[in-house]
Amino acid sequence: MKKLPLIITMLVVVAAAGAGGYILLNHKAQSTNASATTTASTQAKKQLDLNAFLANLKAKYPTIQQTYIYSESQDPNGNLGKAGYYIAGAEFYDTRTNTPPDGTAFGADSGGAIEVYANSSDAAKRVAYGKQFQGDPMLDPGALEQVNNVVVRASSQYTASDQTDMINYLASQVQAQLK
Repeated sequence: MKKLPLIITMLVVVAAAGAGGYILLNHKAQSTNASATTTASTQAKKQLDLNAFLANLKAKYPTIQQTYIYSESQDPNGNLGKAGYYIAGAEFYDTRTNTPPDGTAFGADSGGAIEVYANSSDAAKRVAYGKQFQGDPMLDPGALEQVNNVVVRASSQYTASDQTDMINYLASQVQAQLK
């Protein structure tokens, strides 16, 4: 009879240890998931300071003569804030493109653009869409590069080396601000 209570006690101890281990592992998994979710949402909430971005751009390239930040009344495509489109953006005019601006909303042909999307999926769709038209004499969007939820563009009117230099600089500035 003494063996039965001993076996029951051992079973209770083993069951308690197993339950405790399960609870501990489950808590760690939830903490890890919560941490990953917090990190992702923190990165998503980081916004570019477009004013500082454009000021740095003008300081680096004295050939940049005009800049502007998109607003509903000054958006070259009329898509600011619409589902799947950019939620913020800016453009600049660089005299090296030989494409002077036509009015106040002049498009990326005149230099380049920075487009901020709600998520990286929307930004990827924008890049894929734009790349369809690269090389088209009428619709070429220039160079496009995605950095997280941001698309940077450099005019097709630049020389090849100026375009590469510009797209690399724009991408590095986005990366620096999103750190």
